[in-house]
This record gives sequence, C-alpha cells and structure tokens, in this order.
Amino acid sequence: MGRTRLRGLEIAGIQIGIEVPDPCEWEWPDTAVREFACPPRAPEIHVGLRIAELGSGELHGERYHVGGSTFEIARRGEDWLIALSRGGKRRQLALFDRDFRIGEIVQSPEWAQERRYPLAGGLDEWLVLQRTVARGGLCVSGRVTFQNGGARIELGRDESGATQGWRVATPSLLGRQSLVLRAEGAGLRVFRTPWSSVMDERLGNDARVVELRCFDASEQVFRELLDPRDAAEELVSHAVLPLNDERFLDRVLRNATRASEQASCVRLGVPAVAGRAPADSSPPLAHVLMPLRSVG
Repeated sequence: MGRTRLRGLEIAGIQIGIEVPDPCEWEWPDTAVREFACPPRAPEIHVGLRIAELGSGELHGERYHVGGSTFEIARRGEDWLIALSRGGKRRQLALFDRDFRIGEIVQSPEWAQERRYPLAGGLDEWLVLQRTVARGGLCVSGRVTFQNGGARIELGRDESGATQGWRVATPSLLGRQSLVLRAEGAGLRVFRTPWSSVMDERLGNDARVVELRCFDASEQVFRELLDPRDAAEELVSHAVLPLNDERFLDRVLRNATRASEQASCVRLGVPAVAGRAPADSSPPLAHVLMPLRSVG
C-alpha cells in the first residue's frame, strides 16, 4: 500500500478528515472551501480515497444537478451510495455508513489525474447536512444580519437579489441561502459555510442567535411573539429535507422543537406596499434541486 496523509476540513463545527494517497495528490478548489481547511486533529467524519475504474451501472437513486455535475444518492441496506457524474461519465463513487461517519470515495483514473477535490459536486454539503441534523441541528433557508452583538435570522428565501447581489453565484446542492443552526449550551448558534452567501460579514464563522423572524403578507404591520410550538413549525417549514430518509425527518422535527426553545421567534406582518416582499414559503430548493423540499 502507498503512503497516505490526512487533510482536514471544518465546516459548522464538523471536522472531516480526507485521505491524500500518493497516487492522488488532490488540491483544494479555488473557492471559499479552502478557507475552512484545518489540521485534522479530531475528525468526526473519516473519508478514504482510492483510484479504480468505475462501472456505469444504475444506482436507481435520486439525482440532483449541481453546476455541471450530477449528484446521485441511493440506499444499499443501511449504507449510502453516492455517485458524481460529469460530461455523461461517472467520475466518483462513494460508500458511507448509515450515519455518515466513515466513508470511502473511489475516483476514476482520469478524474484523479486532474487532482480534483474529492468532496466537490455537493458531497461536502451533503455530509455537513447529515451530521448537522445527527448532532441536533438544522439547515434552513434564510439570511443573517447583525443585531445586538449577535445574529438575527430572517427565515425564508430572499428573492429581491439585494443580499450579496453582485457576487457570482457558486453551484450549490443546498442553495446559497441555506444556513446551519445548532443549539449549543443554553443558546442557539448559526454557522458560516463556504457555499452560503447570506451571513452578515460583521459576524464571525459562528454567532449566537438573538432572534428568529418570519414574515406574513398583511394589510397592517404587526409583530407577534410565537410560542415554542409555533416557532418549531416555522423552522421545519424552512428546513432542508431530503425525500429519501424518513429518519432524517424525525430528527428534524425533534431538533426544531429544541431550537425553538433556545431563541425567541417573532412573526412580522409586512404589507406589500412596504416595498419588501415577505419571505417565500415555497420549498427553499425547488428552484435548484427538485428532490429536496420543505414541509410545513
């Protein structure tokens, strides 16, 4: 066997250790991902990497289009198979355990020769989504602004284009308006990710959530403090939910209940004439990835 070493990546407090075998000295992509590189001291997710010829057999899973790539995921018993295809050819095939703690990625020789980042094409986002929910958190659509030394979360998609409007969109599996929330201690925190562009630059890589907001179209302006049950329903209605995992939905429902007890949530009535469209209640990823949806 050839010599290997580990590279580390930490996103939203989730550390991933990725092998670097001698035959496949992959490089970090020229994107925000490289800013999240770290020493692999205590990886929560261990990813092996090897090179081999890949078959073209159907996985019969769900497919998502991420930029110019196709991300496909399917169950194999308790495990998960994830394929990445580009240009009509399969480039990678990954196998992960049921909890996405241990996995192996097999790259085609041609793909490995290009020194490709092995978690590209949405795989890093999928791992962070799964482990976030497994650890008691949520991925929701929204935007983050600075408030009283912390973060105010406005739930829902912003279709105005005002937020970071001059930046070039980066292909993303979860969407550029996705946020990672997780209860820590007695509070709720929001985490910056390399694929999201909706976190106020005045905040660091994570911040305490001081308020959650949702919006309703109304003839009059109003402000209503929601009880934890209604707040949990709002969080779930904006959560990212894969269709292929009922256990995932159960965890989201439980996590939303806990999160709603960690930060206050208010509903604001916003007249259409006020010039600000209320947050969209449609599926946060429907315009990008049809197999992902919101439920409410």
